[in-house]
Amino acid sequence: MPLEPLHYRMIGQDDYAVEIRIDATGDYRIENGDYTSHAPRRGCLDETQRARLQRLTSALGAPDERPAPTDTSGFIVELNIGEGSTQRRYRVWEGALAEDPELEALVRALEVL
Repeated sequence: MPLEPLHYRMIGQDDYAVEIRIDATGDYRIENGDYTSHAPRRGCLDETQRARLQRLTSALGAPDERPAPTDTSGFIVELNIGEGSTQRRYRVWEGALAEDPELEALVRALEVL
């Protein structure tokens, strides 16, 4: 089964952000930083990483949005899986990730690439 293209973005405080793009071939680009600049990292998933991401994306429930409660700070996770009309979109306050263990497992797997 081919890997679905994936775009992950975490936006936080003090201009902190992480953005990961993975294409259908497993090539990825990771951009992260805060108020300083960092060169993007590039690579290609190995077979173990591909299989794990395929398993984790397949286990996700329906697309969801869980905004942060009023007057709350923290990170916002945005995740798009697939392309076009079949694309699934998730937007979740990091504090709500524990409510969705499958999504949390995928986010944690992406964070260690």
